[in-house]
Amino acid sequence: MPISSYALTSLARQKEFMGITSSDYDTILTSLINSTTDFIERYCDRRFISTVYTNEVYDGTGSSQLLLKQFPVTTFTSLQKRDTTKNESSWTTLESEDYFVKLTEGIIIISSNIYDGWTNTVYYTPNFSRYPQYYRATYTAGLAFDAVTGTYLEDVGAGDLEYAMWKLTTTAFNQRKGSDDVASERIGEYSVTYRKEVSMDTELQQILSFYRRPPSF
Repeated sequence: MPISSYALTSLARQKEFMGITSSDYDTILTSLINSTTDFIERYCDRRFISTVYTNEVYDGTGSSQLLLKQFPVTTFTSLQKRDTTKNESSWTTLESEDYFVKLTEGIIIISSNIYDGWTNTVYYTPNFSRYPQYYRATYTAGLAFDAVTGTYLEDVGAGDLEYAMWKLTTTAFNQRKGSDDVASERIGEYSVTYRKEVSMDTELQQILSFYRRPPSF
């Protein structure tokens, strides 16, 4: 089993953290690195590695803001809305001057208010219409690292996240049961170990809470 393409660390860096110099545990550590990465991404509700998201569909919020599923945004390409409230694949691209994108937070904000020319007051603020699956966005988001090819989280200012990754993987390794050749179907069971460790370790709580995606509006 290879290291996942979106893994938060490499096998060599995990072994260095643990003080392991032999290859005796490479198989189990590779599995645990993949498992720990999946746990952290589920816990934080986001993918960390830079990824292109094409036509990602959203429900309307009924407010002037829409929280993207991924952040930080490095390139925002387009925002579209359906031409009908029915489930029909007909879309109109919104003009970029009609909204702002807060890149760091991954938030889209409708920018234009409609004014009463006589009183010079706002009488209508456009919102993201509260219809299901009514908007879609194309953008690139995530951190510019790739542990497989040799660019790491610490290189992009997220070394504490990789440290949390190392600690959780080490905990699972030390608490493993049975032989080193852990069957793939058992790896998912380590999620319980990870959650227990996070709940008991305030340092891990602080790190992961910083990277956790906020709830939707």
